Amino acid sequence: MELKETKISCESVFTGKVFEVTVDQVTLPDGRSARRDVVHSSGGVVILPVDADGGVTLVRQFRYVQGEALLEAVAGKLEAGEEPLPAARRELREETGLTAKKWVELGYIASSPGFLTEKLWLFLAMELTEGEQELDDGEFLNAEKYSFTEAMAMAADGRIHDGKTLAILLRARARLDGEVRE
Repeated sequence: MELKETKISCESVFTGKVFEVTVDQVTLPDGRSARRDVVHSSGGVVILPVDADGGVTLVRQFRYVQGEALLEAVAGKLEAGEEPLPAARRELREETGLTAKKWVELGYIASSPGFLTEKLWLFLAMELTEGEQELDDGEFLNAEKYSFTEAMAMAADGRIHDGKTLAILLRARARLDGEVRE
């Protein structure tokens, strides 16, 4: 059996600043129909800056929906038509003041593929140069440095709750094995 669903119809029920919600009717692989509630997102980028000593920069910001300040990888949304790498460069500079000479793409993750179209593109940023943060209007966050070992320990023991940060740390560890000395 081919694992594919085919869209029959799509009705937009909400359009906001960051996402759109549609109610779609689909045909299932067995021929029956079903409803799919879909949140459409332009996607985003997630960046893990790694310095020459193997340290990483994470950001802490208050997340209203969670009701607390979370420690996260640098991240931001893709603007309409924007490619992931230029967006990653922009977000790194804005949120941390850092620029990077070396960029390594680590693929993407599907944030919540049961209802959300969002793909988050993951990047390592290396060979860093420090500069000044250029935060967006209304954006408040603190950039914090950690050893890679400490970041992985915080991911393992639950001090890091953010899914995209857990994902990029896992992919970075696999990629950097041998480059980052613990």
